Amino acid sequence: MPPLVLHTAIARSVADRMASTLLDDERGSLYLGATAPDIRVITRWERERTHFFDLSNFDEQSGIAGFFEAYPSLVSPEELAPPATAFIAGYLTHLQMDELWISTVYRPYFGERSGLGGGVRANILDRALQFSLDCDRRRDAQFMSEVTGAIARSELDIHVGLLDPPTLRQWHEVVLEIMGRPPEWERFRRAARRHLANGDDEDSEELLLSLPELVDEALRHLSPTRVDEFLERAAQSSLVAVKEYLA
Repeated sequence: MPPLVLHTAIARSVADRMASTLLDDERGSLYLGATAPDIRVITRWERERTHFFDLSNFDEQSGIAGFFEAYPSLVSPEELAPPATAFIAGYLTHLQMDELWISTVYRPYFGERSGLGGGVRANILDRALQFSLDCDRRRDAQFMSEVTGAIARSELDIHVGLLDPPTLRQWHEVVLEIMGRPPEWERFRRAARRHLANGDDEDSEELLLSLPELVDEALRHLSPTRVDEFLERAAQSSLVAVKEYLA
């Protein structure tokens, strides 16, 4: 699903549109929360444990509803410290964005029930498109400086139940390292070779070597307009989710 920098971009958009004193004061916690569902990178937990969404289930699902069902103590922000509240708000934006990507982009255009059939080529196209969008944000030096600086200064003594402070501190270090990586396609190729099914066969290797030009094919298949629509819908739906939470 969308990479970390892209998630922080949506969280930043939400905070900018809300003009909430709490979120403005706790931008670092908000951005850190927006990355937190992917903490399974270091914990090796199953995806459902942090995203509350079953990828094998094609029925309608709500990761946010599943999140609060699993952690009812987090439902009321007034009972949490401001850094924890902002962290949860960021977490919700991640769940919302991932869910929207799955339902409106991946499944209809790249997944097993799409015209591309969810094979290796389809998955490389999907992930390459995500990586390209992430790289676009990484090339914005002002944005990266603002977000990375806020995360570096964020409060780490956050008690939210689902993550213990030592694990969160470890994740904080990992996030800063990830945020500091340059937008280089070779990094994507290395990750794809490790994670994509059958990524070591000749056809897959040929596809990986055709990057980043392959992104043009993904954009033709999906269309730049749909990508822009997705990003705006992700921002708007995340804004609604955070407003409902803080209300």
